[in-house]
Amino acid sequence: MTAENPKVAPASDYDEFVNWDKRLANEGPFFRELFEREGVKRVIDVGAGSGRHSIMFASWGLEVIAVDPDDSMLAQARINAERFTGDIEAAGGSLRIVQGGFGELHRLDLGMADALTCTGNALPHVAGRDGLTEALADFSSVLVPGGVLVLHLLNHERLLDKQTRVVPPKIVETSEGTKVFVRVIDYPDGGEYLDLDFVTLVRDAQGTWTLASRRSAHTAIPFSLLLKELPCAGFGRIEAFGGHDRHVLTDADESAIVVAQRR
Repeated sequence: MTAENPKVAPASDYDEFVNWDKRLANEGPFFRELFEREGVKRVIDVGAGSGRHSIMFASWGLEVIAVDPDDSMLAQARINAERFTGDIEAAGGSLRIVQGGFGELHRLDLGMADALTCTGNALPHVAGRDGLTEALADFSSVLVPGGVLVLHLLNHERLLDKQTRVVPPKIVETSEGTKVFVRVIDYPDGGEYLDLDFVTLVRDAQGTWTLASRRSAHTAIPFSLLLKELPCAGFGRIEAFGGHDRHVLTDADESAIVVAQRR
């Protein structure tokens, strides 16, 4: 196995790791019902990554702005958007892809939105708890009064309690060979951060293994912290779900979905 100088896992690995057809089929009804109920016409998708949620929203005829700080993710988002241009245009939607990070929305000239989404465990990339406070205030600044906020992240309450070390690996057959995706979690002292190693093992046609990895420091954001921070940023009507079937969040749920309304 080649591992002396492991390369950084590319953004395209993210789209191979996620079964997007299955995921969006599961999550789409949740967002569509919410957006229709709240009269959403314009969406800002923050931490949009490879853009698949943004593309889905735009294919419903919505005006969507996808925002992400990472060059490689933005490039992948543009590739994906090109694939679905016909669907977006047929629905009367639009998609704009913009480079930007947490705390920067208010100066990107995005205009005001009816909804802001932050999915795919993107929110924990904020810079500590001060960064979370700044990001939530920034979200509020680009939402119209009554606008809806949707946050989707790992259930940090569960992770911190159980000290889970490894997310179950996923094996995918690709054009490059067999890929094994592994996430390893460390818990530094202090409890404010989680360190996640994203590891990709690839076995090519000759049976040779290579390894790519990247480490990412994540801010620990249990729901109890969001309950304190969201009202300070101007949000109310806070709900927490443990899945896109809208069941109430429990300590056993792997993910947390938080919905709030800008006052």
